[in-house]
Amino acid sequence: MKAVTFIITALANIGIGFVLFFMLILSLNGFTGDEAEPGLILFIVWTLLTALVTGILSFLGAGYLINKKSLNSALAAFIAMAIFTVVGAVSIIVGFIAAVALTSAMR
Repeated sequence: MKAVTFIITALANIGIGFVLFFMLILSLNGFTGDEAEPGLILFIVWTLLTALVTGILSFLGAGYLINKKSLNSALAAFIAMAIFTVVGAVSIIVGFIAAVALTSAMR
């Protein structure tokens, strides 16, 4: 059950990043490809790292809730996935803002 939390959390955060990637492309309208490239690379790397880290933290969090707090494995997995999907979404939004700021600064 803990492995499922890793997969679902990582995929949820990649999905959030996918949606925000298209918003980033729209927000970088007017920049040339060379100007926008550093911001796009930053956002893609940030999103993938966020998905990996939050997936690992979700896996560890579910294990903690099962072992230390004696929760049902399904409930522990749901709690861990919910928390770390929200944490990942906030982190990806920060990466979105950083990518736009970097691209604007490179102009």
